Amino acid sequence: MSTTAALGGAEPREVESRDVSVTVFADRNAAYYGSVFERLQKGELPFWHMNLAGLLIPWVWSAWRGVWLMFWVALALDVVGLVCLMQNFKYGPLLADAHLDPSANAILIERYTRWLGVYNNVGVATLILGRLLIGLQANRWYYRQYSKWRIDDRTAHGIQASRVVIAALILVLVAPITLYRATQQRIDERACFNQVRAIDG
Repeated sequence: MSTTAALGGAEPREVESRDVSVTVFADRNAAYYGSVFERLQKGELPFWHMNLAGLLIPWVWSAWRGVWLMFWVALALDVVGLVCLMQNFKYGPLLADAHLDPSANAILIERYTRWLGVYNNVGVATLILGRLLIGLQANRWYYRQYSKWRIDDRTAHGIQASRVVIAALILVLVAPITLYRATQQRIDERACFNQVRAIDG
């Protein structure tokens, strides 16, 4: 009797022989991630559970393990925070120049001081809160990737140095020019008009 006949005419189900264990998925530190994933499945992982690598080196960790969503979010948050802090190099010299004649530049001194305060506060808050967010969410993102990989083996898994190289190239192409442009003062006609308007109040 054929297998199809034995199953009442139905096609035999394809047996999944792929190893979908955490050991294969994570490669290194499989015991740690196995424990974390199990606690996530049971709803027992505390909200404040922190992935230290995700907190301290999110770009490296996320690229190494192929968690590209985390890589881009971490990059965006860090760049925004650093761009805010780089405004010190743009407005700091202007504030110093304005202080050369305080009586004539009182409005500019007040505005530059206020702008620098806002940029510094936002920059520091973005960097600190952003890293905390990434550290708190890293293992949860990684678990979602594991769940997807169990269904689709094309999903990134394991660790690969080549991913870190790609991430480094992205950082080299994006970060320096973005931060450099953030420090540059505009010298076009509109910028001059805004400067005059600020002086006139």
